[in-house]
Amino acid sequence: MDPSLPGQPVSKTDPAGRLPVWLQHSFPFVILVFALLYGLATTFWQEQPTRQAFPAVSTFSGTAPGITGRAEYRLQPLDTVLSEKRWQANDWLSVDTRFSGIGYPYKSVTFRLELENPRAQTVASQLTVPAPYLDHLKPALIHPDGRVERLPAMGDRYPFEQRYLALPQWIWPVTLQPGTTILLMEVRNHGPVMLPATLSDSTEALGKGTAITAWKSFITGLLVFALLLNLIMVAKLRRPGLAWLSVLMISVIYSQLVMDGLGLWLLWPALPELNALLNISLPLCLIALCEFTPHFLRVERVEARLLRGFSLLATLHLLAAPLDLHLFGQQAFLITSATGGLFILVLNLRKFSNHVYARYYALSVLAILLGAVVSSLRTVGWLPVNVMTDSAFFLGAAAGSLILTSGVSKLLLNERRKRMSSDIQVRKEQNLRASIERDYDRLLKTHRVTGKPNRPMLEDTLGAVDCHQTPYTLCMIRLARFNEVEQALGYRAAEELLKQYLRHLNRFLKKNLGDQLIMINGYGIATLDTVNHAFALLRDPDENQERERLLTINRWLSESFREGRFSFSWAPSVGVANAPEHGTETADVLACAGFASLDESMPLVIYDPSIAEWQYRQQILMLDVEQALQSDEMWLEYQPKVHIRDGRVGSVEALIRWQHPEFGRVAPGQWIPLAEEVGIIHTVTLWVLERACQDSHRLYAEYGHTVCVAVNISAMDLAHRLFAEEAGAIVRRHKLEPSDICLEITETAMMTDPETARATIRTLSAMGFRIALDDFGSGHSSLGALAQFTLDELKIDRSFLDGVLDYPSRQNVLRATLEIGIALDLEVVVEGVEDQAVALWLHQFPGLQGQGYYWGRPFRLDQSQRQWPRDEVYT
Repeated sequence: MDPSLPGQPVSKTDPAGRLPVWLQHSFPFVILVFALLYGLATTFWQEQPTRQAFPAVSTFSGTAPGITGRAEYRLQPLDTVLSEKRWQANDWLSVDTRFSGIGYPYKSVTFRLELENPRAQTVASQLTVPAPYLDHLKPALIHPDGRVERLPAMGDRYPFEQRYLALPQWIWPVTLQPGTTILLMEVRNHGPVMLPATLSDSTEALGKGTAITAWKSFITGLLVFALLLNLIMVAKLRRPGLAWLSVLMISVIYSQLVMDGLGLWLLWPALPELNALLNISLPLCLIALCEFTPHFLRVERVEARLLRGFSLLATLHLLAAPLDLHLFGQQAFLITSATGGLFILVLNLRKFSNHVYARYYALSVLAILLGAVVSSLRTVGWLPVNVMTDSAFFLGAAAGSLILTSGVSKLLLNERRKRMSSDIQVRKEQNLRASIERDYDRLLKTHRVTGKPNRPMLEDTLGAVDCHQTPYTLCMIRLARFNEVEQALGYRAAEELLKQYLRHLNRFLKKNLGDQLIMINGYGIATLDTVNHAFALLRDPDENQERERLLTINRWLSESFREGRFSFSWAPSVGVANAPEHGTETADVLACAGFASLDESMPLVIYDPSIAEWQYRQQILMLDVEQALQSDEMWLEYQPKVHIRDGRVGSVEALIRWQHPEFGRVAPGQWIPLAEEVGIIHTVTLWVLERACQDSHRLYAEYGHTVCVAVNISAMDLAHRLFAEEAGAIVRRHKLEPSDICLEITETAMMTDPETARATIRTLSAMGFRIALDDFGSGHSSLGALAQFTLDELKIDRSFLDGVLDYPSRQNVLRATLEIGIALDLEVVVEGVEDQAVALWLHQFPGLQGQGYYWGRPFRLDQSQRQWPRDEVYT
């Protein structure tokens, strides 16, 4: 919902949320205009009263006669009372002249009052009825001599010219004979009926009427001022909620102008039909309150619907008012408005303690309700009819409107303060932005840490060089130890040392390269990031001279950097790329130099396209590993481990295979080491273990339930703190025992982090997993590994079988190795058995197992071994 008041909570329902924006802002005024046009149309269609000229009567000063006793009434028109001489009957209903309200009869009522003239001569006086909102007043006098005198009919639909005095009250000049004169007054009204009649002389009537008109005009003026203020806020802020408050104030002002006669007297004396809009303006007050509430307070959905229900009921009253339907008369509207006002009051009281503006609203609604209650009690005759009770609704509604306006004004003042604070903050930000913009060129062209030209400046400078006409060499310097220095000394100290280093390097390049150095915004070197820096020099036709320059730079870079009490090496590596040989675009040349700088085998490396292609292949492979695991690009093949003497299969080793869509068959040795470096090997191990456990039941069907499935694990797996838990969960999920799985670990993996590896292996062994030491004899610490770790199996590397049949010394080494395994009570497996002669020679060792192409190549479970050619190489 569009919030009506700044800074206020909004309702959870939007009463105009589905309307166009322009209509949301003007919707309250559209409703107001529609109601006025509807009321005017129905008023002019009604029958107009007969207009009579008022007789000329002179004024009289002196003591006026009075009205004695009680007023009496009957529900008959005046014509009927006169024709049937009912004024003489005794069945009139009594009502005190001070409490002359009789409610809502919805038919003509004739009042009978006694006018007493105690003098002996006739007296001229003024009969005053201060109730200008009555539709029709038709008086008649029954003089003491029985003569009937009809007075001019008046009411709020009669033109102003028919009035005797230019005042809002109805005043008739009467001449009273000595004795008692009976006043008969027919009152016909769509609303409440009462007759607060008084007798006075002209001066008294004029004085009282003027005083009452003055203070009511003052209050009306305050309301008009508040209305203008509210309309200004609506026009400035375009808030629908404030617009509904404007509609409320317009309706209140109009209602009181009609009820006090000020409209007919001051604003539309020639259009008495406008007074009939009173029945339109009163329902508009309730509609405006109901529609304003969701904009001012946060209400729940049910509460918003109830408010909308009261608003619709008020709309029905508005539409039915000109049609004179008793079901939707003012009496029914009074009940509807009282219930709706109480509901709004309850909503405000619920938020009274924690919502400051709810207090304003509660006081406003309370004032309106009190005014309505006093007016209602006066109408039914429970309160006297006087100037205060007659204006109670006006006073209450005026007070409520002023309270609401003051609340909104306070809210807007708070918003103004916030805006002024925001303006101050905006000015500060503008000053800050101006300061930043002054340094904008420097920030765009230099690196934040080093202050040297950044990569865009380097690219712009080299892009302006035509490399075909002016070939150049780009050198990328990679400071491999920057992060290490940063961790040791802190980033502030590391950055300061880096700036000093680059300052020395910049001076060295300018001094030794001279005009050959391509200057970048006044500097000889640019910073791509804190680790990588670059400089460029024009190619020398003499290749030897150029090579000598590069070697000189390389020697300077290789020296230890000394600054203050620090002396260390940044371990720089320099990658060199030539334009246009290695690219015509600056970005391409930079990429080539960057590739070359990654090679740490030499301090200075010239870009080699074949190396770049290999690096690209490795990068693509690492990016595709996870996708390959989820698709059919990777699978497992199994190679049996055979008891040599009887040919029985004791276990099978799971070997991973990869058919890459771009590079074809990728051997494990081409990607597994890199996967270990980048940290993705743990995911691969878990996938292999999961798939091997899944295939184990099919392997049991082929080799028997005693077969064990072997899976290779890496140093990273041993270092992973949750590996043992994850491996156990996988085995349990496939309803296997840990002893059904053999984990093969190379001695290199074991010795990467011996303490962590020893703890993990001990945990896995305690869980029941079999542990095998793979590739025994290929490392540098095999005997140490055998002594330190808990093992179940020893796999002798294939290198022990090279020339074993030809060289007795090799046979002795193999026998010694087998004896070590037997002495440690380990199962021993010899890898790489590929021909029958070697297999027969190995028969001499009891309990020995073998693995190799002689017994079978690795195979997929869904394919036969014979599908794989014997000359295909697997590792």
